[in-house]
Amino acid sequence: MKEKRLVSPEKDKGEFTEETKQKGVLIRWIGEVDRPFMFLVIALVCIGSIMVFSASYAYARTWYHDSYYFAKKQIQYVVIGLITMMVISKYIRHRFVLKLTWIGYFIAVALNVAVVLMGFIGNGAQRWINIGPFSVQPSEILKFMTILVCAKYISDNQARIKTFRFGILPFAVIMVPSVILLYFQSHLSAIIITVLLIYFMMFLGGSSMKWLGTIGGAGFASAAFVITNVDTITGWTFVQEKLGHVYNRLLVWKDPFSYMKDVATGDAGWQPSQSLFAISSGGLWGVGLGQSMEKHGYLPEPQNDYIFSILCEEMGFAGAFIVICLFAALIMRGFYIAKNCKDRFCQLVVSGLMVKMGLQVILNIAVVTNTIPSTGISLPFISCGGSALLITLVEMGLVLSISRYSYTMRGDV
Repeated sequence: MKEKRLVSPEKDKGEFTEETKQKGVLIRWIGEVDRPFMFLVIALVCIGSIMVFSASYAYARTWYHDSYYFAKKQIQYVVIGLITMMVISKYIRHRFVLKLTWIGYFIAVALNVAVVLMGFIGNGAQRWINIGPFSVQPSEILKFMTILVCAKYISDNQARIKTFRFGILPFAVIMVPSVILLYFQSHLSAIIITVLLIYFMMFLGGSSMKWLGTIGGAGFASAAFVITNVDTITGWTFVQEKLGHVYNRLLVWKDPFSYMKDVATGDAGWQPSQSLFAISSGGLWGVGLGQSMEKHGYLPEPQNDYIFSILCEEMGFAGAFIVICLFAALIMRGFYIAKNCKDRFCQLVVSGLMVKMGLQVILNIAVVTNTIPSTGISLPFISCGGSALLITLVEMGLVLSISRYSYTMRGDV
């Protein structure tokens, strides 16, 4: 049941056009959250919880002597995340978020500086920091705040966004510190996603297509050069000395099976090779939930970035296809919500969050199928990981909050 509130234009000028003010009073419709979107989120969270337990229990029993070790942690974050999502969807309005956007962005940057200076190392990379009893990956917060700050900047400068000064340079200023901080964290996937997010926010915001085409063309040409000249690039001294992790991944990506047992690369080909074994053994219908062989000591830490491989092995092509369809439906529904937003900031926020979701899904699946080099990116809702799941559910809560508000004009009130 929608609640109808009469709002005088004089009390809420920021959301009305001049035409609206002239016609009279605006009726604000405050309804329920978008149910299809909410149900899709819950469905993916449920699938993720089941898959985390299925993928992790053998690894957890071996290393932690508790088959439920990762499952219990994941459920805790699921409960906290879902409660947070519903609270945000009910009580947090976009105006409150708009006011705190720049503050949140600078806090995210500060947390990433703290990671570089005092963060702890996990899985060979320094990407986490302890905040109280929790370990947090601030790069996830930085990606979220990058979307918000780009959306705010665009909504404040829409009339000038076509120019180079206001439509290109400010986004470069936002991007550079993020890329530098993520580079020192050896977080290639976060760099790629952040750069692409800013690019798509520029596109959605209406930046000049001339400049966007030039930037996009240069990026595509660089990527094509890297892919077609892997052997040459991996031999460059600069790449070997400054980008050692990139060097190994490019080398292994070309033929992971040749590096399954290679001391020089630290057996870097083992994980992508086992991922391909898992996917291929799943067939059409899979071997059955809980029946994976790869999770029994073959695929390292199967509950994390490569959990989609276990899903393919146990649920087959059919199960993987259903999960991909759920992600596609969620993203399309998100864009539907964005299309119906009457506020430019809200449109950009929801669209940016859906772009982020799509990028993460595409990149994760591309990694586990060895379509692109390993980048260490998780699959939203599915991979085990507390801070990533919590941030994702916060983002979904914001989308649901925005979905509650729509506006219609009535001149005869």
